[in-house]
Amino acid sequence: MKKKLTLFLFFLTFLAQNILASSSHVDIVEVAPGIFVHQGKHFDVDESYQGDIGNIGFIIGKNSVAVIDTGGTLAIGKSLKASIREKTSLPIKYVINTHVHLDHIYGNAAFNDKNTKFIGHSKLPEAMQLRKKFYEELNLKYLNIPVEKTIQIPPSILIETNKSMILDLGERKIKISAYSTAHTNNDITIEDLSTGTFWAGDLLFIERTPVVDGDINGFIDILDQFMSLNIKLVIPGHGTPTKNWEAAFKKHKNYFVVLRDGIRGAIEEDLGLQEAIETVAQSEAGKWELFDVQNARNINQIYPQLEWE
Repeated sequence: MKKKLTLFLFFLTFLAQNILASSSHVDIVEVAPGIFVHQGKHFDVDESYQGDIGNIGFIIGKNSVAVIDTGGTLAIGKSLKASIREKTSLPIKYVINTHVHLDHIYGNAAFNDKNTKFIGHSKLPEAMQLRKKFYEELNLKYLNIPVEKTIQIPPSILIETNKSMILDLGERKIKISAYSTAHTNNDITIEDLSTGTFWAGDLLFIERTPVVDGDINGFIDILDQFMSLNIKLVIPGHGTPTKNWEAAFKKHKNYFVVLRDGIRGAIEEDLGLQEAIETVAQSEAGKWELFDVQNARNINQIYPQLEWE
């Protein structure tokens, strides 16, 4: 009996240690040499959300590291930082946020260090401040995170709309580009010039239904621009990184064209918003995860805008 109890206690200790170890870092995949991605889960914010639905990761140069998005909570940010430290001891010189949404920015606090610079779109600081209270309420409601632990770290290096910046991580240059209003009014992308890897942020969704929180026409225009890129691999804001990036951008764009044209048709036919939600873009339903909830939100966002075209 004593031997069985000893074995049982050993098993519990072993299990606890492994749980702690697994929670200390997020799982990452090296998708190209020196480029590591943690793929977020396809949950909605109000269903099983733990701050871990967006893709986050990092690029390792010869002299330093750049982090691309940090997750939705301080805990996810700390886990990402632990994963970085498993790969390299080089200084984390930059944290780059692709846009304002909470699942991409609230891990920033884990990297708050005098030697780390935060980079984003020139409109990101204002957008963060405008959403601050709302995001604090969401994290308190769904994650039970106290307001004082939902910490915003805005960028200090700003990139103006339609401008780009080149950073050198040490024999590794990355290009950061800022865009006009599309997914949001503060979207940027990051291109690793040595491997042809393109971090699209939420300017590309794969598997998960794309979201518009800005301007659908501007979003479609930018997706068209991306078709002329000279790249090898795309990392979306949500979903699986892909080398078949042209097809991914086309699929994303096609949904938006169907959505936009459907809303325009509903307005012309004098259908109300609720009728539009029930009918528009339903041909796309089987092609995307979380379609019902995200498509309805998109229509809520876009319908009032297109009424004034």
